[in-house]
Amino acid sequence: MSVIPDNWIIRNPAIKTADKKAFRGLSPLFSKLLLLRGLKTNGEAENFTRPSIKELHDPFLIPGMKEGVDRFVRAIESKEKILIFGDYDADGIISSVMVHNFLKLLKIQAEIHIPDRILEGYDLGIKFIKSIKGSIDLLISVDCGTNNIETQEYVKNNKDAPDVIACDHHNPSLDKYVNNEKYIIVNPKLPYSSYPFKELSGGGVTFKFLIAALRSLDAGWKKLFKKDYLSSLLDLVAVSTIADVMPLTGENRLIVKKGLDRIGNSSNRGLRALIDAAVPGKNSIGEFEVGFVIAPRINAAGRIKNAMESFKLLSDDRKDCSFLAENLCRYNSERQEIQRRVIDEILLKYNFDEIIQVNKIFIAKSTEWNEGILGIAASDIVKRFNIPAILFRERNGVLKGSGRSIPGFDLYRNLKKLEDLFNKFGGHDMACGITMDLKKFKEFCESMSEIAATLITEKIISKKYEYDIEVGFNDLDAEFVDELSLLKPFGTGNPKPSFLSRDCSVCRIYKLKDGRHMKIVLENGNVTFEGIIFNIDDRKRDTLVSKKKISILYNLQFNTWGGDKSIQLVLRDLF
Repeated sequence: MSVIPDNWIIRNPAIKTADKKAFRGLSPLFSKLLLLRGLKTNGEAENFTRPSIKELHDPFLIPGMKEGVDRFVRAIESKEKILIFGDYDADGIISSVMVHNFLKLLKIQAEIHIPDRILEGYDLGIKFIKSIKGSIDLLISVDCGTNNIETQEYVKNNKDAPDVIACDHHNPSLDKYVNNEKYIIVNPKLPYSSYPFKELSGGGVTFKFLIAALRSLDAGWKKLFKKDYLSSLLDLVAVSTIADVMPLTGENRLIVKKGLDRIGNSSNRGLRALIDAAVPGKNSIGEFEVGFVIAPRINAAGRIKNAMESFKLLSDDRKDCSFLAENLCRYNSERQEIQRRVIDEILLKYNFDEIIQVNKIFIAKSTEWNEGILGIAASDIVKRFNIPAILFRERNGVLKGSGRSIPGFDLYRNLKKLEDLFNKFGGHDMACGITMDLKKFKEFCESMSEIAATLITEKIISKKYEYDIEVGFNDLDAEFVDELSLLKPFGTGNPKPSFLSRDCSVCRIYKLKDGRHMKIVLENGNVTFEGIIFNIDDRKRDTLVSKKKISILYNLQFNTWGGDKSIQLVLRDLF
């Protein structure tokens, strides 16, 4: 048996499968794939492949839910002045839209504030609370509000400050939170939480809050909502979940699967207009279109202009939303161009061969970079070089930055070792936000590079390719490829199935698109399939030319041409 590279890693090596009877109605190979993903019974397989909305957990199990809903209902019944405060990303915008539209159906016109990314920054701060003191009775913050400890203390200790309900999903920074009637946190991740699923998006938590609120309203209020009202929100919640790169397991899998089923016929005119503008004529909208086409356009307004434009699109019930949707598409094009210029500047200026060998982390600053694209530019660096990256915008002696990391290097935990250098920082293992004084930058770079160089090994840096199962071509047929669609939606926590086949004969090679992509015909076990390789590099090209037999890692899909449908291998790596 031919050897394979060390960076080809089986996804779940600890799970052993025996040749056993297939799950009910499913092929033996697909059943083995489900077993390798931790499913053990027919019931578990059925729930995973065909999830039911009945599986959603009771929202009142989320900490703070009962207190928050009681306060919300009281504000509705008393016709109090309500303000919605949402984060400026797609998750926060969608959360704000859902609360706004819920109240609008109750004939309550709530005020809305989505902070400017550059001028105000993230989270609900004391300055904003002071600016509305005495004019607002209840503030509902969405996709933020868990870790603004100073703001929480200010609200609790000032009678003139509005009451706050924070519907959030971010990791708590404290070991203990004490809710009171002035500041109520609704978050499944609070330390004392017994909620069965902790990985909801901000939109997911807001959705659960609205479910609980609707249940708690008097019958007279409930009559204002259509029977399928809550189900009609699932497309928006799905977009928020995918946009925030939440794990597509548990409740998120159910929400996204059901939401994508509805999204093509969304009841939200703004979302329909955005789909029409971004992917005209597309019959099926899946997780790829949402994650790489729709969500970036919703985010683009906050990065380039102001996130309120995205809010207006998704909350406006006017018949023609096309001009708003076209604006977001234009902002996204601007964002892409700005991002490209930043990346080109970085690649020209810095020696990444040396950085990878010595520092193991990339840290840089500029007075020229647009603060709104730092996070996605850092992501671009991570994808290219597989090392953590932190980029800062310098202004008036202060640095504001965003960072992204790689598996095996916990960015938040390692930054916490240096927290005395920061004015403010937060995040999680794979992403962070930092504010610090310019005079601390040199010390930060030296200390962070020392930490990274110590902890990040060559093994961590090397790009890894995971696969689910090893197969021969004679194991594959159209029924199995059809069954793979039952695993959708794919994403974090539920990756697209990947397969390993050894000793494949290279029969023919075709160049496509100026040689950047290639089609090949491969034979294994007297079975022949066509494969495609996108953005082929020199190593892969040399391997194809020099070897008669190769081992391959690939995904499976159907290729339809001229009315014929055939199995196609999408190669991820070859050796």
